[in-house]
Amino acid sequence: MADKEFLLGNRARELLHYTKQTTRVVSDDISRKDVRVIIRRIAQLDDIRDVKEVCAQIDKELAGKDREGFTKHNFDFYGRDMRTIAKEIIRDIHAANNKFFPTEYEERLTKIDDVLDGCSLLLEYITLCLEDGIISKEKVGVWTKKVMDVKNMAAKWKKNDGGRARKLREEAQVEADKRSFELMRQAVRTAIAEEKRERADAKAVSGHLAEAKPTKPDVRP
Repeated sequence: MADKEFLLGNRARELLHYTKQTTRVVSDDISRKDVRVIIRRIAQLDDIRDVKEVCAQIDKELAGKDREGFTKHNFDFYGRDMRTIAKEIIRDIHAANNKFFPTEYEERLTKIDDVLDGCSLLLEYITLCLEDGIISKEKVGVWTKKVMDVKNMAAKWKKNDGGRARKLREEAQVEADKRSFELMRQAVRTAIAEEKRERADAKAVSGHLAEAKPTKPDVRP
């Protein structure tokens, strides 16, 4: 794998890791860490009235706490697809790089297009998640940058290999035109030679007929 494709592969792997991390399912249950903090706060109190006050305060904080992330429903609706798209981006990068360019440049360009399409689709999903309040603007910024890193590098790859492919197409067209011209010239030569043979045969037949024509007897008075 060339250096630029190797770097692109690394960026795609980073994108997959971040996508997996960001789309993990969050729970509405209190974590063990939160429980330990609550117990420590209550243990430091002596008056039962203070305990009730702290418990009421904690309950209010937990009730109003907005936990960012994917619920099970949102993961099934968005997250699972987003992980699949990130995986497909990596797969398409490797598939494109494994194509033998001199003879499979069209297939490589098609796979690079698949990478670009995957990035565009993932960006659309990220926008939808922001609109639905699933992730914060800050997280969207980080996520979008990782997608755009991959997309921009893939676009440069397509531009460079597209130029090389255009040159190969032109060279292939020149060779095809040469072959067509040679076949046409050979066909003309064959036709001319066939016509000459037909004329020669016709002339020979005409000569034979002339020789075989009977002559009138010479009758003198």
